[in-house]
Amino acid sequence: MPITLSFDFDQASVTDPNDRTRVQVAFSRFGWEHIGGSSWRYPKLDQAGAVGEDWFNCVIPALVYFRALVEHGGIRVTKFTLDAHSEAGFRSGVAGTGILPAAKLPFQQTGLDPKQDTKLSEARLRKFFKAVARAAG
Repeated sequence: MPITLSFDFDQASVTDPNDRTRVQVAFSRFGWEHIGGSSWRYPKLDQAGAVGEDWFNCVIPALVYFRALVEHGGIRVTKFTLDAHSEAGFRSGVAGTGILPAAKLPFQQTGLDPKQDTKLSEARLRKFFKAVARAAG
């Protein structure tokens, strides 16, 4: 079952025009499908059923990055909805994917215009998650 996120920003609070693109690139890199406006779906419709939801490596990191960007940029989110009717799990050697280090997160090609894609490089995103992990210790 898919996870969907939809949100609205208060336009006046978005001071860096690249922030919207960074959100788009981050969700794309984690394999989410842009379903219009500020709405995202995971997994992509053509992958539903073929792959389970990878919460620790694709869902949670995308949401953590979104939250961090909103807080860092002082962006006011005026509305959001996060819907999930899902399950995820891991049984070593049997099923699922274990929690991966930042260096091994399964990033996807974004399919975006190369100019947009450069607003959030894969290296910058990996560096972000390494810093989050260090901050927890």
